[in-house]
Amino acid sequence: MNGLVLSGNNNLFAILCEDGVERLCGIKGKRLRDLTGTYNSLAAGDRVELEPDAHRADRGLVTALKPRRNVFGRFNEKGKSAQAMAANVDLVACVSSPRLPPFRPRFIDRVAVLAEAAHSPFLIILNKSDLGFDEEVEDRLAEYQDLGYEVLVASATTGEGIAELRAFIDGEVTVFVGQSGVGKSSLINALEEGLLRRTGEVSEKFDRGKHTTTMAELLRLSDGRTWIADTPGVRRLALRGIEPEALIAYFPELAGRDANCAFGRSCSHVDEEGCAVRRAVEEGLIHPDRFESYVRIKEELSSSFEYARAEGRRTRTRRPANRDRKDLLDE
Repeated sequence: MNGLVLSGNNNLFAILCEDGVERLCGIKGKRLRDLTGTYNSLAAGDRVELEPDAHRADRGLVTALKPRRNVFGRFNEKGKSAQAMAANVDLVACVSSPRLPPFRPRFIDRVAVLAEAAHSPFLIILNKSDLGFDEEVEDRLAEYQDLGYEVLVASATTGEGIAELRAFIDGEVTVFVGQSGVGKSSLINALEEGLLRRTGEVSEKFDRGKHTTTMAELLRLSDGRTWIADTPGVRRLALRGIEPEALIAYFPELAGRDANCAFGRSCSHVDEEGCAVRRAVEEGLIHPDRFESYVRIKEELSSSFEYARAEGRRTRTRRPANRDRKDLLDE
């Protein structure tokens, strides 16, 4: 029997089966648990094969994972391995707010890189527009639009932008990502009243507690064809799995400029004289904050254990002299 993974925790997964029954399933065999090589064996959106329990209609065992079209995930710093947050997604939507919590463009930059890694289109949603936003936020949103990213201004409180968002995600599998407090759950409930409440009722059925967004959960809208992967609120997204030298390709405004550097493709694009990327920053062609995001992420990738082990040594990208250490957790 085939099934769709809705959510999971501790190798127990809520799976919507092809017969319309939602079953709580474990995984059959250690080989399947180790197959993905990630912190979690399965993710919301995975397609699987399973065996229903002969004695309990709402139980089963996963026997196989079907090939994934893509994976949206991050590096789990506690588990020291990659963590798949959602699989087989059509769109990545980053929910932000202008204040309470404040606008965090470097967090958006990280989600954009992860969306690119998943080969998925990227949407930026500025929720809480009813709180108002200043010219700096407006300029940054315009900058993202100039880079080719979709931007939508909305408010779960007033209803602004909700109809547009509903039309944008129609018929798609969209993973919603955002820092804690940006109103992601309120935004999802505004798209369809009671959606998360019904999810909580399903969680109680399987004795998994009420919905508190502690794990990714796949939600189906009433049209039957639109899905939302609701992910836990996060403060910071750690990145791995990208070669440091390849990171430039994940920043549209930087990609291609390295060919004009004095040092060619061996240039780190951090502080070398004659660097075309640095020159573009100085000339105002690249936003300095976007460049800072690039430098920080590249440093993180370069100094990670993964690449240190592969090279047999530790390498670090030199930090710009004016870097402010106190805002590391605001990325």
